[in-house]
Amino acid sequence: MTDGYDILAGKCLISRNEKQRIYENEEYKFEIINCSKDGNKNNFEIQIEGEQQDNEWNITDLNNGKYEVKMKLKVEGQYSTFVKFNGININSSPFQIQVFSKPKRRNYNEINQPKLTFGSNGNGIGQFDYPREITTDSNGDILVCDYNNHRIQIFDSEGRFISTFGSKGNQNGQFSSPFGITVNSKGNIIVSDRNNHRIQMFDSEGKFISAFGSKGNGNGNGQFNGPEGICVDLSDRILVCEYGNDRIQILDSEGNFISTFGSQGNENGQFNHPRGITINSKGNIIVSDSQNNRIQIFNSEGNFISKFGSYGNENGQFNYPYGICVDLNDNIFVCDCSLSRIQIFNSNGEYITQFKVTCPMDITIDHNTQNIIVSRNDNQVSVF
Repeated sequence: MTDGYDILAGKCLISRNEKQRIYENEEYKFEIINCSKDGNKNNFEIQIEGEQQDNEWNITDLNNGKYEVKMKLKVEGQYSTFVKFNGININSSPFQIQVFSKPKRRNYNEINQPKLTFGSNGNGIGQFDYPREITTDSNGDILVCDYNNHRIQIFDSEGRFISTFGSKGNQNGQFSSPFGITVNSKGNIIVSDRNNHRIQMFDSEGKFISAFGSKGNGNGNGQFNGPEGICVDLSDRILVCEYGNDRIQILDSEGNFISTFGSQGNENGQFNHPRGITINSKGNIIVSDSQNNRIQIFNSEGNFISKFGSYGNENGQFNYPYGICVDLNDNIFVCDCSLSRIQIFNSNGEYITQFKVTCPMDITIDHNTQNIIVSRNDNQVSVF
């Protein structure tokens, strides 16, 4: 019987984001893939060995051959995690988890002047022409969509130029106005190639991997009309704001269509040119619904949860919101471009505070340093 269990254990795999930064007393998730389809969740056991044993875990059967594991590790430190099928380690078990102490929360009311600003107008190295979305990688390097220069530029955390890739065109690795950018768990760079109506994927050095999508005005699955904001969730699903088709598309990590939600309008769950998108720690999808001057929140499947904001210049109002991101506490940061400010809300959309930034287009937070990084319509990038 043990030999049979060996065979079954050998057919199980672990799927996890190895680059995810895990914090003490916060939920961490990964999946077990049971390639044999035999057994149930009761066949699996999680064993955690490390500096402290008072940890929590549970397994949920997703009823598709996959099992979701949720863990909560109470104290920072390094842990060996064993996943066993009837007492036998499955593939990639054990694996190491490094748990970090959560950084001290920043006082956003104290933000005033940027600690660093770089960039100027032009097409030279370190110059920009209409920079759009911005993100950071696991090294803290800053990646910028240089929209009218049809390229991606990469800088270190101090704003020093590292490299660039891309040129104008429609061939693999070329761009026509790249707008959105994100980095997945493998370190691959994913770019929404706006006017080529497609998504392109590159390795961490900017070498072309794949492209997917084509132009479609009829809301065809996997087709795009002006893709703009882009992000990935903890499962590396790719979520894309379709500016022209007023919807969000969800793709798997390889770019295969999964689902879509949204339509043109101003009712709950409808959009008028969505531009920015981000995911919070619960997996909720948060979208800046730009011409409706509001933010909408959905669950991971695209079902409407709530909304906040309206047109105006008061606290909690917007005049064409652009980029959006969340911090480690799920506070929501919104680029209120026309009013030259960043507004900050809690996870329920309740106003907290704001700070001034000239024409902010997109925003990201380096969770390792808690630096707030903003691309600006005056061809500069500021770090707060």
